[in-house]
Amino acid sequence: MKCIAHRGWSSKAPENTLAAFRLAMEETWIYGVELDVHLTKDGVPVVIHDHTLERTTNGIGFIKESTYEELRKLDAGSWFHPSFAEEKIPSLEEVFQLFKPTSCQIVVELKQTGDFYLGLEKAVIELIEKYKMYSQVLVASFDHESVRKVKELDRHVETGFIVFGQPTMLIDQLNFTGATSVSMHYAYLTKALVSTLLENGVRVGAWTVDEARVMETLKGYSPHMHITTNKPEQFLKVSVASS
Repeated sequence: MKCIAHRGWSSKAPENTLAAFRLAMEETWIYGVELDVHLTKDGVPVVIHDHTLERTTNGIGFIKESTYEELRKLDAGSWFHPSFAEEKIPSLEEVFQLFKPTSCQIVVELKQTGDFYLGLEKAVIELIEKYKMYSQVLVASFDHESVRKVKELDRHVETGFIVFGQPTMLIDQLNFTGATSVSMHYAYLTKALVSTLLENGVRVGAWTVDEARVMETLKGYSPHMHITTNKPEQFLKVSVASS
């Protein structure tokens, strides 16, 4: 199985910050990172999970109502621990610059809902093209129309669905949008479903898995799955125990 560090190594550093991404990047056994992208008032893709600022920064309000420069003045680390007080909300461009020299994979989750962020897909694609990150980046979203739009704008970008539940006609949906990956909440995955998806050439991921016993169960479904976790240290324990 392959380990995807959820929002970076988010059990050891504040989620979706360069500190959390660096910790994951330093470990060769961590295959990739997952991160969340929104669009600022002035059209800059930034990395933060919530649509609003309150939970992980000292700011207030919606991301889309602030400019990039306004967001850069905020503290995005103290909520986790005072030692991270200097952490800022990173731009997606900063993250690409950090990972470009490595082989680490990046799952970019678009926090799109309908047309909440006009131009988000195009802005992300432009950065993938600028840094030639096609082989390192997978663009995914719960908004499957957003996934389809990405593929329409640039067929070379690898795309995937994120789903909560077990939707019917999943293969048809993937084919319709051109997506080649699906990430599902682990509780809805079965060995039969994983086998069907893999047989159809679909990359399969499970989120968000923080318990070793669940990782062991998923490993029994297939050794080729991607496991998204807040606790890569748990993944390492399972990997070492199995070797």
